[in-house]
Parts: sequence; structure tokens; C-alpha cells
Amino acid sequence: MKTVRIIAAAVVACIGAQLSAQAAPAGPSPAHDPPTGVATCVACHGMQGEGSSASGAPRLAGQNAAYLARALAAFKDGTRASPVMQSIASSLSDAQMHDLAAYFAGLPAPRPPAAQAPAAGLVAAGKQLAQAGAVAAGVPACSSCHGVGSSGAGARFPGLAGQPAAFVVNRLHEFQARAEKKTPEPGSMTAIAARLDEMQIGQAAAYFSTLSEP
Repeated sequence: MKTVRIIAAAVVACIGAQLSAQAAPAGPSPAHDPPTGVATCVACHGMQGEGSSASGAPRLAGQNAAYLARALAAFKDGTRASPVMQSIASSLSDAQMHDLAAYFAGLPAPRPPAAQAPAAGLVAAGKQLAQAGAVAAGVPACSSCHGVGSSGAGARFPGLAGQPAAFVVNRLHEFQARAEKKTPEPGSMTAIAARLDEMQIGQAAAYFSTLSEP
């Protein structure tokens, strides 16, 4: 009889533990727990990493993690210029850069609200450029490198969908400035940007700003 009571008590304890586990609220996903340094990032890039239409800070949410880590490494070693980002990246270890990249890559990718919706004609022309390129100018379709829907392709080609227009304009200007200092390699983004005029840059930027991450 004593043995029966012991077994019964063990069964009750086991059931109670299972019910408690089921009732307990789930904790935050480790993949989305903010790592060290997030507070610095969101000060410019938005609380959800959505970017800023006003300042031109790019969207980080939903970007490829390998691309984000590679970009931080480039800021740190000086191969990509930005006084603000170089200062921040210089204090990050490789592990911290990968943690931050993984965190923002795992967030939803909201589109930052624009102060004013771009003109429909501008967006339509940008769509044509993104999907078909500008053959006469020797500009390939953006999607040929940046993926279907311009959502990104690996560590070298970031997602452009949902990026603030100001960021796209500024980034293309950076590539053009680089091309003026040194002859770019054929087929590189620097070489492609050098062939774009200001109207085409504005068109592409307007189009990408209206897209949502797939």
C-alpha cells in the first residue's frame, strides 16, 4: 500500500509540473533578445530598425545578416566611409557585429513613413529601371543583382525594398564620388552608379521607398 501511495504521489507531481509548464508564459525568443549595442543603433535607425525617411538612415530590419555584418566590418576597417558609423563600428568586436546583424535581420521589415508620397510617374519610371534597367545607358536591372523584388541576395547585395528614398540617393552619390576618384571595375556598383543621372537616381529611390519587404 505504501508503494502505491508513493507512485500515486509521483504521478500527481508529474502532472502538476506539466500543467505549470503549459501555463507559464513563454519567455522572449533568444534570437530576438536585444544584444549589446542595440540602443545605439535604434537612435538613428528606428526602434524596429525601420530606418528614417527624414534623416536617410537605412532600414536594418529584415536585411541579410551576412550583409549587415560585412557592412559593419567595412566601416570598422575604413573601406566604407561614414564618420558616424566608423566611430561606432570601431568599438565593436566581431562577435558583437554578428550578434547585432542577426538581431536586426530577424526583425520584421516595416516601411518607414514618408513625409510625402512620391509622384506616381516617378515610381513607375523607377520600377522600369529596377526591373529592366536602362539598356541605352548600359545600366542593368537592379533586380539582376539585388534579387527578386529587390529583397537582397546574400552578403554582397542588400535588400533595397522599403529603403528610405534619401538613403538610396545618398548611397548612389557615394558610389559616384568613388568613381570620380578611381576608375571602377566593370560591372561593379560603382561603375553602374556612375552611369546614372540625377533623374534616374530619384526614380529608383522613389520606387524602392514604396516597396515592402517580401
